[in-house]
Amino acid sequence: MHRHHQARARWGARCHSLLLSAAASIALVVAPSACRNSGANVEDPTAGAAADGGEGTGSQAVSTQWHRPGAGHTSNIDLVAISSDGKAALTRDQIGGTRLWPKLDGSEEPIIIPVQGPQQMSLATGDDGAVIVAVVDASGGGQIFEVAANRGLTPLGALAPFQPLFGLYVLPGGTQVLGLFRDHTIRLLDTDAAELVVFEERQFRPSSLRIAADGKRFAAVTPKVGNPGTADLQSFVVGQGKDGGKPTVRKQGAARTIEVTTPITETTGALSPDGRHFVVVDKPAGNTWDLSVTKLDEEAAATTVSVQMPAHVVPNLGFVGEHEVLVSTNDGTLSWLIDLEDRSLHARTSAPQDFVNQGRAQALASGVQAAGFGTWLFVHDVEARSHRYLGYRSFQTQSVAVSPSGDWVAWAYMAGPVFVESLGGDEGERVKLPAEPNVGAVKVRFFDDEHLITIDGAGGISLYRWRDAALVGMAGVHGAIRALHFEPKHGVMLVERHSNDARLFEVGPQGFTGPYIVADQSFRSGLLAKGTLDHPEAIMWSLDSGNVLRHYTLEELRSDLSHADVQAKGKPIPTGKVAPLAIDRFGRHYGVRWNGSTMELFVDFGRHLETKVSATGDVSTIVPSPSGHRFVAVHQRGQSTSLSVHDSETLEESWSFATGVFNNEVVWSPDGRFVAVAANTGAVVLDAKDGKPVQRRCGIEFTAVGAPPNTAFNSLNLRSMCEG
Repeated sequence: MHRHHQARARWGARCHSLLLSAAASIALVVAPSACRNSGANVEDPTAGAAADGGEGTGSQAVSTQWHRPGAGHTSNIDLVAISSDGKAALTRDQIGGTRLWPKLDGSEEPIIIPVQGPQQMSLATGDDGAVIVAVVDASGGGQIFEVAANRGLTPLGALAPFQPLFGLYVLPGGTQVLGLFRDHTIRLLDTDAAELVVFEERQFRPSSLRIAADGKRFAAVTPKVGNPGTADLQSFVVGQGKDGGKPTVRKQGAARTIEVTTPITETTGALSPDGRHFVVVDKPAGNTWDLSVTKLDEEAAATTVSVQMPAHVVPNLGFVGEHEVLVSTNDGTLSWLIDLEDRSLHARTSAPQDFVNQGRAQALASGVQAAGFGTWLFVHDVEARSHRYLGYRSFQTQSVAVSPSGDWVAWAYMAGPVFVESLGGDEGERVKLPAEPNVGAVKVRFFDDEHLITIDGAGGISLYRWRDAALVGMAGVHGAIRALHFEPKHGVMLVERHSNDARLFEVGPQGFTGPYIVADQSFRSGLLAKGTLDHPEAIMWSLDSGNVLRHYTLEELRSDLSHADVQAKGKPIPTGKVAPLAIDRFGRHYGVRWNGSTMELFVDFGRHLETKVSATGDVSTIVPSPSGHRFVAVHQRGQSTSLSVHDSETLEESWSFATGVFNNEVVWSPDGRFVAVAANTGAVVLDAKDGKPVQRRCGIEFTAVGAPPNTAFNSLNLRSMCEG
């Protein structure tokens, strides 16, 4: 097979994440002496680790390996293509997302093909495990890709839209591609999109092709103008040049005309694997449908075979063997396997009910039927009389965190699990933490590289030794979690609630101390590493709706301040200054303000103010880096969201990244090397230097199940975070 790069190592079979059983009983381990230590042991995450020595209870974690992360559909599948050997499939969804399913047994996740809204798609698998993909994009141009055995994607060739296409068809083996152009020429291309041979003939105006399983024969379909059920079928042979000569594309025999009552589409007309028979849906008769069978290399009249199908639903068909045709509908009734030699019918499992796309989102080849079912893919092994549904159990990422070393990332999903996995590269280690399936984690933070803090939707707070899923500490609040902050210098955690009260906990490797309630009605608060100029001992700040700023020391919070004490601590923002959107660990204020003519970003360093005109004026959130040298500005433009990273001293923009959807969370890694974003359509970890994605997760717990999940049609209809 022709390649543009060296052959890559074969990709091993993907190991599934193993479900962890919930703990039979959970012991709360709290060590007040360790938790009350305000800094010494907490700054060094290894200090006091010996005291952890296997204590705590929880499920036994099973570490598994993961390979290049995939990405599920975030909208319903409306187009399916399958390779001639039935081993791989391509799908498109209703918002134009394209996915390659490199294996249909559930062992590998689908991956993104970077073409939005393809009009037509084709693929072929190679002997080395690679897949060649060809698509006609939304502009009518063509693109050809190779997806290697390790699932790295390489563009191979392209055809400009000023020579628009009806279709690109990768021939079996993946070395050549047939192109049907809108000038009605048929051109044989190599995978670079270089033309090898062209066939054109006056008054020959085909609109689609059907390819035989060996790629040596194909049929061109030319519908009659004004009558979509009548068409001419012309057989072709693809010949390989002798002694290195040019290949040939030539007609074989005369065209055959078929006349049926049902419009001929990709799912109502099919070519046999040997290229000699064409079967098309004809007309209903009571509770049966007639199928018309035409032999392309004989002059004999078409024959008819009938199949029991509801008359009100147009069936879909395709060859799954040399002379076996599978006929199915979208209403959940049985499919039928028809043997065209002896005209026998055999019952097969129903295709999934799909009243969105009317069952048209399907393809059949080599004993396999692949059909869209919402965001999931239905795979029917016709010969084995078995089926499976492939997809992701969860998409909506609530929270993401990067470990202090930058080696690990944790993902938390709506009503789903928490995963910790190695960061960077195309494969690594993954650990799944136990989670209550009806609640799920809404916030995650690393205490250190060995311990992870999680908060579930009900407000339950847990400290895990995540490598073995040992639960070493528990606490809780009354839900309605708005934000979670952790300050490693002092070993304190701040939980903000939507009711404008907060809880501060001291955290050590053995558990939590607290909570210390901060009831000052602040709508924004945070933690400090070294206090401020006026409050050098403060570890926390808060800002209420009256623009009153307060600072708290750890001793004050421990002492159970009275309401009067809290009110007395408040100091209004000085006249002429604007309430900040954020305050960093060192007390510097960040925000946007109106300067009389336009909006501008500002950073207040205490002794001087740095400002810069904001190009858009739509900054809704600012997230300073741990060092304070940079900050993320979140831009909200209607339903679209993007990020920009700025230098705190100059306010110059370093890079930007469009997430496309509202973000559930934007966080920096503790060392400032990464920016992580969680959203309903997935999560991404970006390199803080240039904004390039380091790792993405768009869908978690890819699985194969026997029954369709009730969430398959709960599509988000938003582009995946992995498509940015």
